[in-house]
Amino acid sequence: DPMKAAMDCLYAKCTIYITDCVMGELEKLGQKYRVALRIARDPRFERLPCTHKGTYADDCICERISQSRCYIVATCDRDLKRRIRKVPGVPIMYISNRKYTIERMPEAFGAPRQ
Repeated sequence: DPMKAAMDCLYAKCTIYITDCVMGELEKLGQKYRVALRIARDPRFERLPCTHKGTYADDCICERISQSRCYIVATCDRDLKRRIRKVPGVPIMYISNRKYTIERMPEAFGAPRQ
């Protein structure tokens, strides 16, 4: 359950958002990503409407986090993680060795220092 896993990783209640661009891209990718699409359609996840057309999902996410750094981006996409790391203060959540991992959690969120 992605919602429970995110809350367990963050030790907090959270809201999962999915942009229209991400949903559109998952729908276009077809059978290969049907499991990801089924997870993304979870009614507990909130949709973030996009006003632009023809924008790649990665560009949409990077633009959104550059404007407002209030998000934690969950992705396993290496290229997207590389782009997000260039934006200061935006944590990245991903799955590694079957565990959810969070990278670059700012102290403002109350994360323990390592």
